[in-house]
Amino acid sequence: MARTAARVRVVEVTRPGGDDFPALHRVWQAVDATINPDDPPIPPEELAGELFAVPADERVRAWLAREGHEATGAVKIRQHRDGVNDAIVEVYAMTHPDRRRRRVAWALLDAALAGVAELGGTSVVGWSTDEAGAALCRKLGLTHRQDDRCSRLRLADVDDEQQRAWIDEAPARAAGYRLEGWVGVCPERWAEPLASALDAMVDAPIGDFDFDPQPITPARLLDRERSWAAQGFDIVTTLALAPGGGPAGASQLLTSHRRPSLGSQADTGVLAAHRGHALGRWLKAENLRRARAHEPALAVVETYNAEANPHMLAINVAMGFRPYLAIASFQGSLAEARASVAAA
Repeated sequence: MARTAARVRVVEVTRPGGDDFPALHRVWQAVDATINPDDPPIPPEELAGELFAVPADERVRAWLAREGHEATGAVKIRQHRDGVNDAIVEVYAMTHPDRRRRRVAWALLDAALAGVAELGGTSVVGWSTDEAGAALCRKLGLTHRQDDRCSRLRLADVDDEQQRAWIDEAPARAAGYRLEGWVGVCPERWAEPLASALDAMVDAPIGDFDFDPQPITPARLLDRERSWAAQGFDIVTTLALAPGGGPAGASQLLTSHRRPSLGSQADTGVLAAHRGHALGRWLKAENLRRARAHEPALAVVETYNAEANPHMLAINVAMGFRPYLAIASFQGSLAEARASVAAA
């Protein structure tokens, strides 16, 4: 179904084939090149995986904006169905750098917010890396909820001696704890301990978001990891086990088959009962060592943290992560956002 506003025609992209997906990919690449100018371009297979190879508990939809035959913008919505936060839907809108200030974003949002309603959403979440994006969020009636930091670690700058010390000295600080690790989708025998370890993410700072973090089940964890694998990523995992054998924490990092120089930090957390033993440093150092051994071409690792999470930020800064992007997070009512688009 296509929606039209002024000269802009918006059409939903539902599969990697056909004429619309290549145009969507061109917009995605152009926008990403303005944010990450030194990165390899996003390959079409990676974008197709992000949009169409998602876990069973996620819903992702995407639309393309055209003016005539020219692709001018794109938008994606994402809903995570965990049974508690299903009414919250994320919206990512982008305008081609050469076609800004032509009301493309408003046409895209008209379609995307209708899609949010079709998914049963009532609350919209958006992000911005610049004042123009923040202003758009405010015009939609969304309010600022949290500041996040995107940081990058350049492996050429890593202090290898420091990282070895974090690994070698850890057993003395965390007597009786041990690490297990692997590359690839989590083996069945470790699915339940890993899911329990990732419960540490439930109490991670979320600012003023109207959101109730839920623990991940083993079945959902495996489904998520199979989705990552289908998208072209290898999952590098290190699991910390307590002296009694139970899970204490975990760290995960994704390496890419298609852009092997770029890595993406997934979750890292230590359960509250096991904090104070420097397990976070041990997990991060050991998992980075495993990732580098698995993917020798790895050159940069990207991570995201709430500015209100000083403990993980301190570990990352000590490792050598440096600020890359400041991200403002917003949330508000779908009804108010749709009214704002209709009145624009």
